[in-house]
Amino acid sequence: MRAVLPAGVQALSKKAQVEEGMSLVENGFLRVFRTVLAAFGGVALLVAAFSIHNTFAITMAQRTRESALLRALGAGRRQVVTIVGFEALVVGGAATLAGLAGGIGFAALLRELFARFRIGIEMEGLTVAATSVMIAVPVGLLVTLVAALGPALKASRVPPLAALREVAAESSRPTETRLIVGAVFAAVAAGTVVFGAVTEQMAMAGAGAVVTVVSMVVLGPVAARPVAALVGGPAARLRGVPGTLARDNASRSPARTAGAATALMIGVGVVTLMTVFLGSLRASLEDGVAGSFKGPIVVDAGTNETGGFATSLVQEAAKLPQVSDVAGMGTGSMRVNGKPSTVSVADPSSLRRVLDLDVAQGGLNDAGTFAVSKKAADDNGWRVGNAVGVTFADGASQKLTVGAVYGNTDLTGDYLVPRSVWNAHTRQPLDTRAFVELRPGASVASARQALAALAKPYGAPEVESRDEFVAAQTEDMASFIGVVYGMLILAIVIALLGIANTLSLAVHERTRELGLLRAVGATRPQIRSMVRWESVIVALFGTGGGVGLGVFLGWGLGTALGNPFAPPPVQIAVIAVVGAVAGALASIRPARRAARLPVLAAVSAA
Repeated sequence: MRAVLPAGVQALSKKAQVEEGMSLVENGFLRVFRTVLAAFGGVALLVAAFSIHNTFAITMAQRTRESALLRALGAGRRQVVTIVGFEALVVGGAATLAGLAGGIGFAALLRELFARFRIGIEMEGLTVAATSVMIAVPVGLLVTLVAALGPALKASRVPPLAALREVAAESSRPTETRLIVGAVFAAVAAGTVVFGAVTEQMAMAGAGAVVTVVSMVVLGPVAARPVAALVGGPAARLRGVPGTLARDNASRSPARTAGAATALMIGVGVVTLMTVFLGSLRASLEDGVAGSFKGPIVVDAGTNETGGFATSLVQEAAKLPQVSDVAGMGTGSMRVNGKPSTVSVADPSSLRRVLDLDVAQGGLNDAGTFAVSKKAADDNGWRVGNAVGVTFADGASQKLTVGAVYGNTDLTGDYLVPRSVWNAHTRQPLDTRAFVELRPGASVASARQALAALAKPYGAPEVESRDEFVAAQTEDMASFIGVVYGMLILAIVIALLGIANTLSLAVHERTRELGLLRAVGATRPQIRSMVRWESVIVALFGTGGGVGLGVFLGWGLGTALGNPFAPPPVQIAVIAVVGAVAGALASIRPARRAARLPVLAAVSAA
């Protein structure tokens, strides 16, 4: 077998071929998908941590006298922290087990989505690895403990004398230190993101994005009171006394309001960031494709099972009376400078007449020109006239001289191999696309009809208009983006559960206050309206901050990668509306509970 095969070609067993194929899948689609899942897991944990922290902060504030009484009876600070820590472990353990069960169910749902939308590879069944459990359980417990640590330390510092007097549950005003530190963080973060965007340094913009999130968290309680007053203004005017009370309730505890809103802000911010970033990426791709090709028709093999169409189709298309120029382009795999690479294959002299590749060095006038992208040339130090070693699929190796360096890679990629060179190393030359220019005055409809009839014997590739072709280039990511959005929406649901939990605890804390409102004439619908509008104010605070954060970071990260800033306004508006509506939905249970409180029992509550 080895004597028959040409140099550079290996004979593989079936097992080795399967392992090589699995390695390609592992390093390709699955690697990207694991990265996306890890990022989603980080966002979900961060959102959950804020919700857990806010819940423990409220409960510890409500137990201020209880903590003081423990201190008065001789309990040390460490013992108070231990009590809260043990409670956090119990809560975290129960939530982690529930999360494991939910994660397995979510994996089953993803499997169905992958099968239905044909994303990636087909999965035969679910496998629960021991490492998944070994990672999930400690992480779940650790996140709960860290989130509860701040409230636990605060509870341990309650003086014993607080058990003998009424104390404020929470401070109503943020400290000046928080304002100064937050302002410094915000200034540094904004400057870093802008600098990274202007200089196209992705690492700098990414570091600024992280600091921006930190600054938003620090400044949240500072902004909570004025923002709640501003957002709650329409509620006060439209709903009268219930709206006014809702606005005041959202303003009375800035730390609590900011804690509930921050979780939603992060979830909405990531969704908005993805929306802006992908919108800019899509605009960049559309601009690149549209800028390269100005003609009216493309013959596109797309996902054709044959892998393309015979190059003779281009030769026959050139003979049609409506066609002035046509150039075919195929793809292939080979080693370039020792590295496995995907290359485009075409006649450069024909391709230059239908595509604008933004040639920076050399020219594409010769049919035998080997061309490389500016990025590949810069990475390898190549210039026009340099010899580059290549190895073809049949094992043959040779040196190709760089004849041109081009800037637009949206349609050709990094390497353009002349058809005359490629055909010497393949038995079945194929094109995957043909770019067609028409004669002046020729009908596009009649040309498409003639090309479609001509293409039928070649596997019936799609005959698309220029706009259809440009749109098709961005459709491949749609299914995968849908899955990403689905996972991010789950993070927003977690944040909304945090708002609902905060409101429930607030209703419990204000039992006597609600009873007094009912006693002086407030109706149940008015109580429900008050709680509902408070939830909407908190949700709008978080949604507005998240949208602003996402748009800013989407601009910074997208610009740092060289993409145009193209935020989709309709989608961003939908995100804002959904945030407000979701806030109202999160208040249903707390509002109902508040309205149903017995008046006499509520008034007499301690």
